[in-house]
Amino acid sequence: MKFRAQLGDLILSILAIAGGLAILVLTRLQGLQLVKSGKMGPGFFPTICGIAIAACGIMLLAELWYSRKKGNTSEDKLLFNTNELRNLLIFAVLGAMVLLLSKYLGLLTCLGLCVAAYLKIQGKESWKKTILISVSMVAFLYAVFVLFLHVPVPKGPLGF
Repeated sequence: MKFRAQLGDLILSILAIAGGLAILVLTRLQGLQLVKSGKMGPGFFPTICGIAIAACGIMLLAELWYSRKKGNTSEDKLLFNTNELRNLLIFAVLGAMVLLLSKYLGLLTCLGLCVAAYLKIQGKESWKKTILISVSMVAFLYAVFVLFLHVPVPKGPLGF
């Protein structure tokens, strides 16, 4: 199945708006605070990302509406195929899993697992390379956000 440009833009804008709002709702449901003790709280980054994703979806929807109003249609142009839609859905599911499980496993642990899963599903990387990239990313994020910036992140059983 192939999507035409306008249908693809419409689907993408709706998914972006829904995804951004879902991130905001999940952040609130988990009780992640935007500001905690006068500093950025654990909900700061997901809130900013949710707002940005929803805003991009709204802008894409506005652009689609404006181009239709002017009569600039490009129905013959293919926007993306099912592989690209699959990639988007995998990324959205992994992102939602990070939000849902970060309270129990820790944010950095969930991000590391998410990166590892994405590399194995989409990148088809070797286990050695996948583990190296995931552990390096978690170590980098821990150093920057926990040690340097002192951002409180949801901690799991491993302590980060």
